[in-house]
Amino acid sequence: MENAVEALKMAFAVFVFLMALTVSIFCFNQVKATSDVVLYMNDSTKYYEYQGVAGKAAQNRIVGLETIIPTLYKYYKENYTVFFREAHYNEQTGEFSGNIRPLAIYTTPSRYRSSGKVNASYLWGKQDGDLNQSTYDTLVQAKYSPYLTGGYTQKGNTAIFSFDLEEETLRHEPWTGSYEKAKQNIDNFLYGTVYLNPNNNAEYIDYSKSPLQLGGFIAKYRNEQFVETIGEYTYSSSQAKDDTEDGSTVSSLVKEKNKRMIIFTLIK
Repeated sequence: MENAVEALKMAFAVFVFLMALTVSIFCFNQVKATSDVVLYMNDSTKYYEYQGVAGKAAQNRIVGLETIIPTLYKYYKENYTVFFREAHYNEQTGEFSGNIRPLAIYTTPSRYRSSGKVNASYLWGKQDGDLNQSTYDTLVQAKYSPYLTGGYTQKGNTAIFSFDLEEETLRHEPWTGSYEKAKQNIDNFLYGTVYLNPNNNAEYIDYSKSPLQLGGFIAKYRNEQFVETIGEYTYSSSQAKDDTEDGSTVSSLVKEKNKRMIIFTLIK
């Protein structure tokens, strides 16, 4: 009899435990659902449409550094593209006009090219740059052409106009692979100081020099206005060109994807 009573007590305890576990899981699911709704309602981009042409922004707003700086600090972790360009802008119609072109924000030594040869001091694919160079230029061409007048025409240039982890990885920038190193790079970029290569502690980029010149991004653009536009690009591996030495495509390195692009257009 005593054994039966103990068995009933144990069964009841297991039942209560299962009930408590079920209620806990239900509550956690409700909390997550509520937090998702709250985060969505506070996301200023939830109603944004995507821009598909160079001349008109489907959804835009005029912003300053107070918007650009937090966006830059999040690009690495959230894996989106921050793209800078310049153009004339009509606030009444929401249209860009004139020559819409990239806005160079820094110059990287990793893509230094002279007489068709790659600087051997940086790892950039093969020494003649054929595989990675083709991949990089094909990727950038597909991403930025719709947002520029006349398309993307700066192949082989060391002037950089975007922050994008994928592009930086292809260029073998020394801050890729570490958020702390990438954050340090943003700090130096904003305040116009020197970014030291973490691999050898040597000067890599001095952000007080051209094209920023005035001592960093903040100093140069603190009084300027930008149009913020949310864009999106879809890159398909079928767009890759047969331009490697053996005739093979570069599609193995560039896969189909949709990716958000935050565009800041300097109003001229």
